[in-house]
Amino acid sequence: MNNKRYRLQARGLSKKFNRTMLFEDIHVARETGDSLCVTGPNGSGKSTLLKILAGLQNPSKGSITYSADIDISKTEWMDHIGYTGPLVNPYEDLTAFENIRFAIKQGNGTATADSLLRQFNLSGHGDKKVKYYSSGMKQRLKIILAVLNDPPVLILDEPGTNLDSAGRDILYGFLDSIRKDKIMILATNDPAEEKLCGEVIRLG
Repeated sequence: MNNKRYRLQARGLSKKFNRTMLFEDIHVARETGDSLCVTGPNGSGKSTLLKILAGLQNPSKGSITYSADIDISKTEWMDHIGYTGPLVNPYEDLTAFENIRFAIKQGNGTATADSLLRQFNLSGHGDKKVKYYSSGMKQRLKIILAVLNDPPVLILDEPGTNLDSAGRDILYGFLDSIRKDKIMILATNDPAEEKLCGEVIRLG
C-alpha cells in the first residue's frame, strides 16, 4: 500500500444542464483514510458528481484541488484515481487476463492480479472472454480493474450493481479492508454500501 497522504478538496461544485440545475454548491474535503457516500434518487446527479470528482467531467461552477505529500501534477493525478461506473466496461472480446495486462502498470506484476481474481472468485475464469461472463462476473472484473494498480483514490459508481448476495459480501469485505489506505468515494442507494463510508452527501 502507498503510505503517502493524499487529499481531495472540492469547493462550491455545481452542475447545470441547459436550464436544469442538477446540484449546487457541493463541498467535499477528503484525505487518505476518509470515505464518502453520495446518495439520492435516480437523476439527482450522483454519477455526474463522481465523474467531476474523478476529473472526467468539468463542473459548471466550483473547483477541485488534488494534493499529496509528493508533488503530483493535475495530469499525473489521473494515474492516482481508480474509477468505475455503469458506462465503464472491460473489452468484451478480450479475456480477463488480457484486460488486466492491458490495464496493469509496468512493475506491478501479475501477483496482484492473481490475488484479486482469487478474492473475487474469478481465478478459474481468467482465460475466458468477457463476452461470455455473467453480469455479476463482469461487475467483479470492473472492480478488479479499478483497484488493480492500488490507486490512492478510489471512486466507484454503484459498485454492487448486478452482484448477488455472495458477490456483495466479497465486495464489501474487500472495500472495508482497504478503505483506511484510500480516499474512497461511492455513489449508491444501498444502505450496506452507505455504511462503509464515514460521511454521506444526499442529492436531490
